[in-house]
Amino acid sequence: GSPPPPPPPPEEPLPPAGGRRRKRPVQRGKPPYSYIALIAMAIANAAERKLTLGGIYKFITERFPFYRENPKKWQNSIRHNLTLNDCFVKIPREPGHPGKGNYWTLDPAAEDMFDNGSFLRRRKR
Repeated sequence: GSPPPPPPPPEEPLPPAGGRRRKRPVQRGKPPYSYIALIAMAIANAAERKLTLGGIYKFITERFPFYRENPKKWQNSIRHNLTLNDCFVKIPREPGHPGKGNYWTLDPAAEDMFDNGSFLRRRKR
C-alpha cells in the first residue's frame, strides 16, 4: 500500500499586529465573503429576517471564527457597509420593545442580489 499522508502542519500563531508592511499578508482562514455578503447572510438566517447590529456581529463571530480576532476593525467596516448600502434598511424598534439599537433588514429588491444564493458573487446591476 501507499505510505500514510503526512500530518497537517501545526497552526502557526499570527504575527503580532502593528507591523507596517505595504502589502497585507493573506490572512489564513479569512472567509472569502465581502462584508455585504456577511451582513446579508446574517439577516437571511435570522428568524424574522431582521437583526440588530449586535445580532449581526454575533452571527458573524459564531459562524466564522476568523472574526473573533480583531473585532474593532471589522465591526467598524460592518457599520459602514450597513449605512452606505441601500440594500440594508434600518427599522426602528417598536415601542414597548426595549433594547439597544435599531434593527436592520434587507431591502426586498435586494433579496436576490447574490447570484443563485451564492454569497460569493454579487449579481451585475
